Amino acid sequence: MLHYTRKGTGEKLVLVHGFLGDAEIFSPILEELTKSYDVVAVDLPGHGQSKVERESYSVYDYAREVSEVLRHENITNATWLGHSLGGYIVLAALEKKIAPISNAILAYTTDGSDTEEQKEKRTNQQLEIPEIGVEKFVDQLIEAFFSDQANKETINFARKIAYRASEEGLILALESMKNRPNQQNLIENISIPILVVEGSQDKIVKPIKTMNSNIQRLETNTAHLGMLEDPNSFLKGIQEFMSEN
Repeated sequence: MLHYTRKGTGEKLVLVHGFLGDAEIFSPILEELTKSYDVVAVDLPGHGQSKVERESYSVYDYAREVSEVLRHENITNATWLGHSLGGYIVLAALEKKIAPISNAILAYTTDGSDTEEQKEKRTNQQLEIPEIGVEKFVDQLIEAFFSDQANKETINFARKIAYRASEEGLILALESMKNRPNQQNLIENISIPILVVEGSQDKIVKPIKTMNSNIQRLETNTAHLGMLEDPNSFLKGIQEFMSEN
């Protein structure tokens, strides 16, 4: 089972981090969230304190791992918040109805699948990680997750979290992202309330475009890790969405 933490009381809120992250990536907003919500934050396999227990993981496998934690905790319905890769996992859970999800928050993520160019880049990264190691790999990427205005302390906090991932965990995560499905049709037809959080300076993912009236939007003046760059705006958006739905 995945390593996870649970704290707080109220409506159930599940936090699913992204690539190079773990549950601690939400720490700037976690204490405030637990004042109003019953929060479960997971570490994905090979990230944080969770071990790799399979030879491969699809986004659906990750979603099942998260749902196993919720079954263990007797949680039958929740709002899922997914950041980046975590957003792909939330969409996978919604598509296959892997767990009862009342509302969803898709933070700095996209509904499209990888282009052939992106797939090739991920394959090259998979080959590179064993050659250069996790820390050097992280050092090459981490600053691209932030805007030019981000301070070094914030960037180094994310760097420290990313260093905890294992080579195997990162390689498997890249494979799952490379093979994820296009979920644009799901987004167009989803009937539950969804909050899409976008960064005005995010160069990692393409924005979700939809006319679906069930989808609300929040834009932060940040890049890909808005919960670290501007936790107050990120937190306020979550709180308003949760209170409305």
